[in-house]
Amino acid sequence: MNRRRFLAGAGLAAAGSGLAARAATGAAADAATAGPDTGGGDPIQRALAERKGSLKGLPEPLALPRRTTAGLEPYTPRAEKPWNRQRAQYLIRRTMFGARKQDVDMALGKTPGEVVDMLLADSALPAAPGSWVTQNYVYDRLADNSDAENRQWLNDLRYWWTGLLVNQEFSIREKMVYFWHDHWSTETQDVIQPHFNYWFLDLFRKNFLGNFKQMVNAVTVSPAMLVYLDGRYNTKSRPNENYARELMELHTLGEGNGYTEDDVKAAARGLTGWTLKDLGALPNGRRQYSPNEAAYIASNHDATDKTFMGRTGNWRETDVIDIIFTERKNEVAHFICRKLYRQFVYEIADETIVDQLSAMLLANNWDLRPVVTTLLKSEHFFETANMGAHITSPLEQYIGAIRTLGISTTALSDIYNTCGTLGLQLLQPPNVKGWPEYRTWITASRLSSRWNATDLLIDESKKTNSKFPLDPIAFITAISTPTDPRKINKDVIELFFVLTLNDYQTEVLFEKFMSGWKDYEWDPTNPGAPDRVRNLLKAALRNNEAQLI
Repeated sequence: MNRRRFLAGAGLAAAGSGLAARAATGAAADAATAGPDTGGGDPIQRALAERKGSLKGLPEPLALPRRTTAGLEPYTPRAEKPWNRQRAQYLIRRTMFGARKQDVDMALGKTPGEVVDMLLADSALPAAPGSWVTQNYVYDRLADNSDAENRQWLNDLRYWWTGLLVNQEFSIREKMVYFWHDHWSTETQDVIQPHFNYWFLDLFRKNFLGNFKQMVNAVTVSPAMLVYLDGRYNTKSRPNENYARELMELHTLGEGNGYTEDDVKAAARGLTGWTLKDLGALPNGRRQYSPNEAAYIASNHDATDKTFMGRTGNWRETDVIDIIFTERKNEVAHFICRKLYRQFVYEIADETIVDQLSAMLLANNWDLRPVVTTLLKSEHFFETANMGAHITSPLEQYIGAIRTLGISTTALSDIYNTCGTLGLQLLQPPNVKGWPEYRTWITASRLSSRWNATDLLIDESKKTNSKFPLDPIAFITAISTPTDPRKINKDVIELFFVLTLNDYQTEVLFEKFMSGWKDYEWDPTNPGAPDRVRNLLKAALRNNEAQLI
Protein backbone atom coordinates (compact mmCIF):
# COMPACT_ATOMS: atom_id res chain seq x y z
CA MET A 1 0.00 0.00 0.00
CA ASN A 2 1.22 3.53 -0.76
CA ARG A 3 0.74 5.51 2.45
CA ARG A 4 1.55 8.82 0.74
CA ARG A 5 -1.33 8.73 -1.75
CA PHE A 6 -4.05 10.09 0.54
CA LEU A 7 -2.07 12.98 2.01
CA ALA A 8 -0.65 13.99 -1.34
CA GLY A 9 -4.17 14.49 -2.63
CA ALA A 10 -5.23 16.45 0.45
CA GLY A 11 -2.16 18.62 0.21
CA LEU A 12 -2.78 19.49 -3.41
CA ALA A 13 -6.36 20.42 -2.66
CA ALA A 14 -5.46 22.54 0.33
CA ALA A 15 -3.43 25.43 -0.93
CA GLY A 16 -1.57 24.71 -4.12
CA SER A 17 1.60 24.43 -2.05
CA GLY A 18 4.75 23.97 -4.07
CA LEU A 19 6.09 21.64 -1.41
CA ALA A 20 2.92 19.53 -1.49
CA ALA A 21 3.02 19.41 -5.26
CA ARG A 22 6.61 18.26 -5.23
CA ALA A 23 5.84 15.69 -2.54
CA ALA A 24 2.99 14.42 -4.68
CA THR A 25 5.35 14.15 -7.63
CA GLY A 26 7.76 12.19 -5.48
CA ALA A 27 4.93 9.97 -4.25
CA ALA A 28 3.93 9.28 -7.83
CA ALA A 29 7.50 8.28 -8.59
CA ASP A 30 7.45 5.95 -5.59
CA ALA A 31 4.20 4.41 -6.79
CA ALA A 32 5.71 3.72 -10.18
CA THR A 33 8.33 1.50 -8.56
CA ALA A 34 6.38 0.17 -5.61
CA GLY A 35 5.20 -3.00 -7.29
CA PRO A 36 1.62 -4.35 -7.38
CA ASP A 37 -1.36 -3.18 -5.35
CA THR A 38 -0.52 0.53 -5.30
CA GLY A 39 -3.29 1.68 -7.61
CA GLY A 40 -7.04 1.93 -7.39
CA GLY A 41 -7.32 -1.86 -7.51
CA ASP A 42 -5.74 -2.25 -4.08
CA PRO A 43 -8.57 -3.78 -1.97
CA ILE A 44 -7.35 -2.09 1.20
CA GLN A 45 -7.30 1.34 -0.43
CA ARG A 46 -10.69 0.67 -1.98
CA ALA A 47 -12.16 -0.40 1.36
CA LEU A 48 -10.90 2.76 3.03
CA ALA A 49 -12.26 4.94 0.25
CA GLU A 50 -15.70 3.36 0.61
CA ARG A 51 -15.88 3.81 4.36
CA LYS A 52 -18.38 6.27 5.71
CA GLY A 53 -16.64 6.62 9.04
CA SER A 54 -14.50 4.96 11.65
CA LEU A 55 -15.51 1.42 12.58
CA LYS A 56 -14.05 1.82 16.07
CA GLY A 57 -14.11 -1.72 17.54
CA LEU A 58 -16.06 -3.42 14.75
CA PRO A 59 -14.48 -5.61 12.07
CA GLU A 60 -14.15 -4.52 8.47
CA PRO A 61 -17.32 -5.14 6.43
CA LEU A 62 -15.21 -6.95 3.82
CA ALA A 63 -12.59 -9.61 4.42
CA LEU A 64 -9.28 -8.07 3.42
CA PRO A 65 -5.86 -9.60 2.72
CA ARG A 66 -3.28 -9.34 5.47
CA ARG A 67 -0.72 -6.62 4.89
CA THR A 68 2.00 -8.62 6.62
CA THR A 69 2.34 -12.15 7.95
CA ALA A 70 4.47 -11.09 10.92
CA GLY A 71 2.97 -12.29 14.19
CA LEU A 72 3.11 -11.55 17.89
CA GLU A 73 6.45 -13.23 18.47
CA PRO A 74 8.96 -10.81 20.07
CA TYR A 75 10.72 -8.51 17.62
CA THR A 76 14.34 -9.48 17.05
CA PRO A 77 16.51 -6.73 15.50
CA ARG A 78 18.51 -7.90 12.47
CA ALA A 79 20.06 -6.57 9.31
CA GLU A 80 16.85 -6.51 7.30
CA LYS A 81 14.80 -5.16 10.23
CA PRO A 82 17.18 -3.15 12.40
CA TRP A 83 16.57 -1.43 15.71
CA ASN A 84 17.49 2.01 14.45
CA ARG A 85 16.52 5.63 14.87
CA GLN A 86 13.52 5.22 12.59
CA ARG A 87 12.00 2.33 14.56
CA ALA A 88 12.79 3.88 17.93
CA GLN A 89 11.09 7.10 16.88
CA TYR A 90 8.13 5.15 15.52
CA LEU A 91 7.65 3.32 18.85
CA ILE A 92 7.87 6.54 20.86
CA ARG A 93 5.55 8.52 18.61
CA ARG A 94 2.93 5.77 18.63
CA THR A 95 2.92 5.55 22.43
CA MET A 96 3.53 9.22 23.32
CA PHE A 97 2.95 12.67 21.84
CA GLY A 98 6.05 13.51 19.83
CA ALA A 99 9.58 12.17 20.08
CA ARG A 100 12.39 14.25 21.55
CA LYS A 101 15.93 13.57 20.36
CA GLN A 102 17.13 12.71 23.86
CA ASP A 103 14.37 10.11 24.19
CA VAL A 104 15.24 8.51 20.86
CA ASP A 105 18.95 8.49 21.78
CA MET A 106 18.15 6.86 25.11
CA ALA A 107 15.97 4.23 23.43
CA LEU A 108 18.72 3.30 20.99
CA GLY A 109 20.95 2.44 23.94
CA LYS A 110 18.47 -0.22 25.06
CA THR A 111 16.71 -3.20 23.52
CA PRO A 112 13.23 -2.65 22.06
CA GLY A 113 11.74 -4.80 24.81
CA GLU A 114 13.44 -2.71 27.51
CA VAL A 115 12.04 0.47 25.98
CA VAL A 116 8.52 -0.96 25.88
CA ASP A 117 8.85 -1.98 29.53
CA MET A 118 9.85 1.59 30.39
CA LEU A 119 6.90 3.01 28.47
CA LEU A 120 4.43 0.70 30.20
CA ALA A 121 5.83 0.99 33.72
CA ASP A 122 3.74 2.44 36.54
CA SER A 123 4.83 5.75 38.04
CA ALA A 124 3.62 8.29 40.57
CA LEU A 125 0.41 10.05 39.62
CA PRO A 126 0.63 13.77 38.84
CA ALA A 127 -0.47 16.34 41.38
CA ALA A 128 -4.09 17.44 41.01
CA PRO A 129 -4.91 20.76 39.32
CA GLY A 130 -6.08 22.17 42.66
CA SER A 131 -7.38 21.38 46.11
CA TRP A 132 -10.91 21.84 44.78
CA VAL A 133 -10.91 18.28 43.37
CA THR A 134 -11.47 16.85 46.87
CA GLN A 135 -14.00 19.47 47.91
CA ASN A 136 -17.70 18.79 47.60
CA TYR A 137 -19.17 19.89 44.32
CA VAL A 138 -21.49 22.81 44.98
CA TYR A 139 -23.90 24.05 42.38
CA ASP A 140 -26.85 26.36 42.12
CA ARG A 141 -27.84 27.32 38.61
CA LEU A 142 -29.15 30.64 39.98
CA ALA A 143 -25.88 31.53 41.70
CA ASP A 144 -23.61 33.28 39.20
CA ASN A 145 -20.56 33.20 41.48
CA SER A 146 -20.80 29.45 41.88
CA ASP A 147 -21.11 28.97 38.15
CA ALA A 148 -18.12 31.21 37.46
CA GLU A 149 -15.99 29.32 39.97
CA ASN A 150 -16.87 25.98 38.46
CA ARG A 151 -16.17 27.29 34.97
CA GLN A 152 -12.76 28.45 36.10
CA TRP A 153 -12.00 25.05 37.62
CA LEU A 154 -13.09 23.38 34.39
CA ASN A 155 -10.62 25.53 32.47
CA ASP A 156 -7.95 24.71 35.05
CA LEU A 157 -8.62 21.02 34.38
CA ARG A 158 -8.37 21.47 30.61
CA TYR A 159 -5.04 23.30 30.79
CA TRP A 160 -3.69 20.97 33.48
CA TRP A 161 -4.30 17.96 31.25
CA THR A 162 -2.78 19.78 28.28
CA GLY A 163 0.29 20.41 30.43
CA LEU A 164 0.56 16.71 31.23
CA LEU A 165 0.67 15.97 27.50
CA VAL A 166 3.26 18.66 26.76
CA ASN A 167 5.47 17.70 29.71
CA GLN A 168 4.73 13.98 29.85
CA GLU A 169 7.07 11.43 31.34
CA PHE A 170 8.56 8.69 29.17
CA SER A 171 5.34 6.72 29.46
CA ILE A 172 2.35 5.49 27.49
CA ARG A 173 0.03 6.60 30.28
CA GLU A 174 -1.19 9.87 28.79
CA LYS A 175 -1.76 8.25 25.39
CA MET A 176 -3.87 5.62 27.15
CA VAL A 177 -5.80 8.26 29.13
CA TYR A 178 -6.67 9.88 25.81
CA PHE A 179 -7.63 6.46 24.41
CA TRP A 180 -10.04 5.83 27.31
CA HIS A 181 -11.38 9.39 27.11
CA ASP A 182 -12.28 8.65 23.49
CA HIS A 183 -13.67 5.20 24.35
CA TRP A 184 -15.85 6.46 27.21
CA SER A 185 -16.64 9.85 25.75
CA THR A 186 -18.23 12.55 27.87
CA GLU A 187 -18.73 16.18 26.88
CA THR A 188 -18.25 19.14 29.22
CA GLN A 189 -21.21 20.89 27.65
CA ASP A 190 -23.23 18.16 29.41
CA VAL A 191 -20.92 17.20 32.28
CA ILE A 192 -20.29 20.74 33.49
CA GLN A 193 -19.03 19.59 36.88
CA PRO A 194 -15.21 19.97 37.00
CA HIS A 195 -14.93 17.56 39.94
CA PHE A 196 -16.71 14.76 38.11
CA ASN A 197 -14.51 15.25 35.04
CA TYR A 198 -11.31 15.18 37.08
CA TRP A 199 -12.15 11.94 38.87
CA PHE A 200 -13.30 10.36 35.61
CA LEU A 201 -9.85 11.04 34.12
CA ASP A 202 -8.25 9.88 37.36
CA LEU A 203 -10.01 6.54 36.93
CA PHE A 204 -8.34 6.15 33.53
CA ARG A 205 -4.97 7.37 34.76
CA LYS A 206 -4.90 4.91 37.65
CA ASN A 207 -6.01 2.01 35.44
CA PHE A 208 -4.41 2.94 32.13
CA LEU A 209 -3.40 -0.68 31.54
CA GLY A 210 -5.64 -2.24 34.14
CA ASN A 211 -8.49 -4.70 34.10
CA PHE A 212 -11.03 -3.88 31.40
CA LYS A 213 -13.99 -5.46 33.18
CA GLN A 214 -13.20 -3.61 36.40
CA MET A 215 -12.98 -0.37 34.44
CA VAL A 216 -16.43 -1.00 32.91
CA ASN A 217 -17.85 -1.50 36.40
CA ALA A 218 -16.20 1.68 37.69
CA VAL A 219 -17.32 3.79 34.72
CA THR A 220 -20.90 2.56 35.07
CA VAL A 221 -21.30 4.16 38.51
CA SER A 222 -19.01 7.16 37.99
CA PRO A 223 -20.67 10.56 38.53
CA ALA A 224 -19.46 11.81 35.14
CA MET A 225 -21.11 8.97 33.23
CA LEU A 226 -24.25 9.09 35.39
CA VAL A 227 -24.61 12.71 34.32
CA TYR A 228 -23.62 12.30 30.67
CA LEU A 229 -25.89 9.38 29.77
CA ASP A 230 -28.65 10.17 32.27
CA GLY A 231 -28.02 7.22 34.57
CA ARG A 232 -28.88 9.43 37.52
CA TYR A 233 -32.45 9.60 36.23
CA ASN A 234 -32.73 5.84 35.62
CA THR A 235 -35.32 4.56 38.11
CA LYS A 236 -37.78 1.69 38.28
CA SER A 237 -40.67 4.01 37.50
CA ARG A 238 -38.91 5.63 34.53
CA PRO A 239 -36.16 3.39 33.11
CA ASN A 240 -33.68 5.31 30.97
CA GLU A 241 -32.00 3.29 28.23
CA ASN A 242 -29.21 5.71 27.27
CA TYR A 243 -26.34 4.15 29.19
CA ALA A 244 -27.59 0.59 28.77
CA ARG A 245 -27.49 1.04 25.00
CA GLU A 246 -24.04 2.64 24.90
CA LEU A 247 -22.65 0.11 27.38
CA MET A 248 -23.13 -2.52 24.69
CA GLU A 249 -23.04 -0.50 21.48
CA LEU A 250 -19.95 1.64 22.19
CA HIS A 251 -18.19 0.30 25.26
CA THR A 252 -18.14 -3.49 25.12
CA LEU A 253 -19.67 -5.12 22.02
CA GLY A 254 -20.13 -2.74 19.11
CA GLU A 255 -23.26 -1.64 17.33
CA GLY A 256 -25.66 -4.53 16.69
CA ASN A 257 -23.12 -7.09 17.83
CA GLY A 258 -24.60 -9.71 20.17
CA TYR A 259 -27.51 -7.90 21.79
CA THR A 260 -31.14 -7.07 21.04
CA GLU A 261 -33.50 -4.21 21.81
CA ASP A 262 -35.02 -6.38 24.53
CA ASP A 263 -31.55 -6.74 26.03
CA VAL A 264 -31.18 -2.94 26.08
CA LYS A 265 -34.50 -2.61 27.93
CA ALA A 266 -33.61 -5.34 30.42
CA ALA A 267 -30.16 -3.89 31.03
CA ALA A 268 -31.62 -0.44 31.67
CA ARG A 269 -33.86 -1.92 34.36
CA GLY A 270 -30.87 -3.70 35.89
CA LEU A 271 -28.93 -0.45 36.01
CA THR A 272 -31.61 1.44 37.94
CA GLY A 273 -30.98 2.89 41.38
CA TRP A 274 -27.73 4.82 40.92
CA THR A 275 -27.56 8.59 41.15
CA LEU A 276 -25.32 11.40 42.34
CA LYS A 277 -24.41 11.38 46.03
CA ASP A 278 -26.32 14.33 47.43
CA LEU A 279 -24.69 15.57 50.65
CA GLY A 280 -27.46 18.00 51.51
CA ALA A 281 -28.00 21.72 51.30
CA LEU A 282 -25.69 24.42 52.59
CA PRO A 283 -27.08 27.24 54.77
CA ASN A 284 -27.37 29.41 51.67
CA GLY A 285 -29.56 26.79 50.00
CA ARG A 286 -27.04 25.55 47.45
CA ARG A 287 -26.75 21.78 47.24
CA GLN A 288 -23.50 19.90 47.57
CA TYR A 289 -22.51 16.57 46.10
CA SER A 290 -19.67 14.11 46.56
CA PRO A 291 -16.91 14.98 44.07
CA ASN A 292 -16.13 11.37 43.18
CA GLU A 293 -18.76 8.96 44.54
CA ALA A 294 -22.24 7.98 43.41
CA ALA A 295 -25.09 6.71 45.57
CA TYR A 296 -27.21 3.60 45.23
CA ILE A 297 -30.81 4.07 46.31
CA ALA A 298 -32.41 0.66 46.66
CA SER A 299 -35.95 2.03 46.50
CA ASN A 300 -35.23 3.34 42.99
CA HIS A 301 -34.00 -0.02 41.73
CA ASP A 302 -36.24 -2.33 39.72
CA ALA A 303 -36.12 -5.46 41.88
CA THR A 304 -38.22 -7.60 39.56
CA ASP A 305 -36.81 -10.34 37.32
CA LYS A 306 -35.34 -9.36 33.96
CA THR A 307 -34.33 -11.58 31.08
CA PHE A 308 -31.01 -10.36 29.73
CA MET A 309 -29.04 -12.22 27.07
CA GLY A 310 -31.06 -15.34 27.79
CA ARG A 311 -30.59 -15.27 31.55
CA THR A 312 -33.39 -14.40 33.96
CA GLY A 313 -33.03 -12.97 37.45
CA ASN A 314 -33.25 -9.87 39.62
CA TRP A 315 -30.17 -8.40 38.00
CA ARG A 316 -28.30 -5.33 39.22
CA GLU A 317 -25.61 -3.35 37.40
CA THR A 318 -22.79 -5.74 38.32
CA ASP A 319 -24.91 -8.67 37.16
CA VAL A 320 -25.57 -6.99 33.81
CA ILE A 321 -21.85 -6.50 33.29
CA ASP A 322 -21.04 -10.05 34.46
CA ILE A 323 -23.51 -11.45 31.95
CA ILE A 324 -22.05 -9.40 29.09
CA PHE A 325 -18.53 -10.52 29.95
CA THR A 326 -19.64 -14.14 30.32
CA GLU A 327 -22.21 -14.67 27.58
CA ARG A 328 -20.46 -12.44 25.05
CA LYS A 329 -16.86 -12.76 26.20
CA ASN A 330 -15.44 -13.38 22.73
CA GLU A 331 -17.26 -10.40 21.26
CA VAL A 332 -16.08 -8.15 24.10
CA ALA A 333 -12.46 -9.31 23.83
CA HIS A 334 -12.39 -8.80 20.07
CA PHE A 335 -14.07 -5.41 20.35
CA ILE A 336 -11.54 -3.86 22.74
CA CYS A 337 -8.51 -5.60 21.21
CA ARG A 338 -9.52 -4.33 17.78
CA LYS A 339 -9.71 -0.79 19.16
CA LEU A 340 -6.27 -1.14 20.73
CA TYR A 341 -4.88 -2.48 17.45
CA ARG A 342 -6.32 0.46 15.53
CA GLN A 343 -4.93 2.91 18.07
CA PHE A 344 -1.37 1.59 18.06
CA VAL A 345 -0.87 -0.24 14.76
CA TYR A 346 -3.18 0.54 11.85
CA GLU A 347 -6.78 1.56 11.13
CA ILE A 348 -7.56 -1.67 9.29
CA ALA A 349 -7.26 -4.30 11.99
CA ASP A 350 -5.50 -7.57 11.22
CA GLU A 351 -8.08 -10.09 12.40
CA THR A 352 -5.48 -12.82 12.84
CA ILE A 353 -3.64 -10.63 15.34
CA VAL A 354 -6.90 -9.51 16.95
CA ASP A 355 -7.87 -13.16 17.46
CA GLN A 356 -4.58 -13.83 19.25
CA LEU A 357 -4.78 -10.71 21.39
CA SER A 358 -8.38 -11.56 22.34
CA ALA A 359 -7.38 -15.04 23.45
CA MET A 360 -4.62 -13.50 25.56
CA LEU A 361 -7.03 -11.01 27.13
CA LEU A 362 -9.40 -13.84 28.11
CA ALA A 363 -6.55 -15.96 29.43
CA ASN A 364 -5.50 -13.05 31.65
CA ASN A 365 -9.01 -12.46 33.02
CA TRP A 366 -9.42 -9.10 31.21
CA ASP A 367 -6.07 -7.61 32.28
CA LEU A 368 -4.88 -5.35 29.48
CA ARG A 369 -1.19 -5.00 30.33
CA PRO A 370 -0.11 -8.42 28.89
CA VAL A 371 -2.03 -7.66 25.69
CA VAL A 372 -0.49 -4.23 25.09
CA THR A 373 2.96 -5.44 26.13
CA THR A 374 2.85 -8.34 23.69
CA LEU A 375 1.58 -6.15 20.85
CA LEU A 376 4.19 -3.41 21.27
CA LYS A 377 7.06 -5.90 21.57
CA SER A 378 5.99 -7.91 18.55
CA GLU A 379 7.45 -8.45 15.10
CA HIS A 380 4.06 -7.39 13.80
CA PHE A 381 4.18 -3.97 15.45
CA PHE A 382 7.67 -3.23 14.10
CA GLU A 383 6.86 -4.26 10.52
CA THR A 384 7.83 -1.62 7.95
CA ALA A 385 4.30 -1.82 6.53
CA ASN A 386 2.94 -0.36 9.78
CA MET A 387 5.43 2.49 10.08
CA GLY A 388 4.01 5.78 8.90
CA ALA A 389 0.55 4.23 8.49
CA HIS A 390 -1.10 6.28 11.26
CA ILE A 391 -2.50 9.75 10.54
CA THR A 392 -1.70 11.97 13.49
CA SER A 393 -4.40 13.53 15.62
CA PRO A 394 -4.06 17.25 16.43
CA LEU A 395 -2.56 16.28 19.78
CA GLU A 396 0.02 14.04 18.15
CA GLN A 397 0.82 16.56 15.44
CA TYR A 398 0.80 19.91 17.27
CA ILE A 399 1.86 18.91 20.77
CA GLY A 400 4.26 16.45 19.14
CA ALA A 401 5.86 19.34 17.24
CA ILE A 402 6.25 21.37 20.44
CA ARG A 403 7.93 18.46 22.19
CA THR A 404 10.15 17.50 19.25
CA LEU A 405 11.30 21.12 18.90
CA GLY A 406 12.19 21.10 22.60
CA ILE A 407 10.00 24.12 23.33
CA SER A 408 9.39 24.78 27.02
CA THR A 409 6.19 26.75 27.48
CA THR A 410 3.48 27.63 29.96
CA ALA A 411 1.07 28.79 27.24
CA LEU A 412 -1.22 25.82 27.89
CA SER A 413 -4.46 27.62 27.09
CA ASP A 414 -3.04 28.57 23.68
CA ILE A 415 -2.10 24.94 23.00
CA TYR A 416 -5.49 23.69 24.15
CA ASN A 417 -7.31 26.18 21.95
CA THR A 418 -5.11 25.48 18.92
CA CYS A 419 -5.76 21.75 19.18
CA GLY A 420 -9.46 22.55 19.41
CA THR A 421 -9.23 24.61 16.24
CA LEU A 422 -7.52 21.67 14.55
CA GLY A 423 -10.41 19.38 15.50
CA LEU A 424 -9.64 17.90 18.93
CA GLN A 425 -10.80 19.72 22.02
CA LEU A 426 -10.01 17.71 25.13
CA LEU A 427 -13.07 16.94 27.27
CA GLN A 428 -15.32 17.93 24.37
CA PRO A 429 -15.58 15.13 21.79
CA PRO A 430 -18.18 15.67 19.08
CA ASN A 431 -20.63 13.12 20.49
CA VAL A 432 -20.99 9.95 22.52
CA LYS A 433 -19.02 8.02 19.87
CA GLY A 434 -15.89 10.09 20.42
CA TRP A 435 -13.74 11.31 17.55
CA PRO A 436 -14.05 9.57 14.15
CA GLU A 437 -10.23 9.88 13.83
CA TYR A 438 -7.96 8.55 11.09
CA ARG A 439 -8.82 10.18 7.75
CA THR A 440 -11.18 12.69 9.33
CA TRP A 441 -8.14 14.40 10.85
CA ILE A 442 -7.00 15.41 7.35
CA THR A 443 -9.20 17.45 5.06
CA ALA A 444 -8.17 20.28 2.77
CA SER A 445 -9.08 22.89 5.37
CA ARG A 446 -7.66 20.98 8.34
CA LEU A 447 -4.35 20.32 6.59
CA SER A 448 -4.06 24.02 5.81
CA SER A 449 -4.84 24.80 9.46
CA ARG A 450 -2.10 22.41 10.57
CA TRP A 451 0.40 24.21 8.38
CA ASN A 452 -0.65 27.59 9.77
CA ALA A 453 -0.49 26.36 13.36
CA THR A 454 3.07 25.06 13.12
CA ASP A 455 4.17 28.09 11.06
CA LEU A 456 2.92 30.38 13.82
CA LEU A 457 4.53 28.19 16.46
CA ILE A 458 7.94 28.64 14.85
CA ASP A 459 7.50 32.30 13.85
CA GLU A 460 6.35 33.10 17.39
CA SER A 461 9.95 32.49 18.51
CA LYS A 462 11.01 35.75 16.83
CA LYS A 463 9.18 37.76 19.49
CA THR A 464 11.09 39.16 22.44
CA ASN A 465 8.71 37.64 24.99
CA SER A 466 7.68 34.58 23.02
CA LYS A 467 5.14 32.16 24.48
CA PHE A 468 6.95 29.43 22.56
CA PRO A 469 10.66 30.18 22.88
CA LEU A 470 12.80 28.47 20.25
CA ASP A 471 16.39 29.34 19.46
CA PRO A 472 16.89 27.89 15.95
CA ILE A 473 20.67 27.79 16.13
CA ALA A 474 20.67 26.24 19.59
CA PHE A 475 18.19 23.66 18.29
CA ILE A 476 20.33 22.53 15.36
CA THR A 477 23.42 22.58 17.57
CA ALA A 478 21.69 20.15 19.93
CA ILE A 479 20.59 17.73 17.21
CA SER A 480 23.30 18.03 14.55
CA THR A 481 26.59 19.57 13.41
CA PRO A 482 25.73 23.28 13.16
CA THR A 483 28.40 24.04 10.55
CA ASP A 484 27.30 21.33 8.10
CA PRO A 485 24.05 22.28 6.27
CA ARG A 486 23.64 18.87 4.62
CA LYS A 487 23.88 17.08 7.94
CA ILE A 488 21.48 19.56 9.52
CA ASN A 489 18.96 18.78 6.80
CA LYS A 490 19.49 15.03 7.23
CA ASP A 491 19.18 15.14 11.02
CA VAL A 492 16.02 17.28 10.94
CA ILE A 493 14.47 14.74 8.56
CA GLU A 494 15.46 11.86 10.83
CA LEU A 495 13.96 13.65 13.82
CA PHE A 496 10.63 14.68 12.28
CA PHE A 497 9.79 11.79 9.95
CA VAL A 498 8.99 8.14 10.54
CA LEU A 499 8.73 7.51 6.81
CA THR A 500 11.88 7.68 4.68
CA LEU A 501 11.85 10.65 2.30
CA ASN A 502 13.04 10.11 -1.25
CA ASP A 503 15.97 12.05 -2.70
CA TYR A 504 13.75 14.60 -4.36
CA GLN A 505 11.83 15.41 -1.18
CA THR A 506 15.10 15.67 0.73
CA GLU A 507 16.45 18.13 -1.81
CA VAL A 508 13.24 20.21 -1.70
CA LEU A 509 13.66 20.63 2.04
CA PHE A 510 17.30 21.56 1.59
CA GLU A 511 16.33 24.24 -0.93
CA LYS A 512 13.78 25.63 1.53
CA PHE A 513 16.45 25.62 4.20
CA MET A 514 19.20 27.37 2.27
CA SER A 515 16.90 29.86 0.50
CA GLY A 516 19.41 30.59 -2.25
CA TRP A 517 22.62 30.15 -0.25
CA LYS A 518 25.20 27.72 -1.54
CA ASP A 519 26.51 25.01 0.75
CA TYR A 520 29.79 26.84 1.28
CA GLU A 521 27.93 30.03 2.25
CA TRP A 522 26.25 28.45 5.25
CA ASP A 523 27.43 30.00 8.51
CA PRO A 524 25.42 29.51 11.71
CA THR A 525 26.73 32.85 13.03
CA ASN A 526 25.35 34.76 10.05
CA PRO A 527 22.41 37.01 11.07
CA GLY A 528 20.30 35.34 8.37
CA ALA A 529 20.95 31.80 9.62
CA PRO A 530 18.14 31.60 12.25
CA ASP A 531 15.46 32.44 9.69
CA ARG A 532 16.82 29.82 7.33
CA VAL A 533 16.55 27.20 10.06
CA ARG A 534 13.01 28.37 10.71
CA ASN A 535 12.24 27.93 7.01
CA LEU A 536 13.53 24.35 7.19
CA LEU A 537 11.47 23.55 10.28
CA LYS A 538 8.31 25.05 8.84
CA ALA A 539 8.77 23.21 5.54
CA ALA A 540 9.42 19.94 7.38
CA LEU A 541 6.25 20.26 9.47
CA ARG A 542 4.23 21.20 6.38
CA ASN A 543 5.40 18.08 4.58
CA ASN A 544 2.78 15.43 3.94
CA GLU A 545 4.87 12.73 5.60
CA ALA A 546 5.08 14.83 8.77
CA GLN A 547 1.38 14.13 9.30
CA LEU A 548 2.12 10.39 9.58
CA ILE A 549 3.73 8.33 12.31
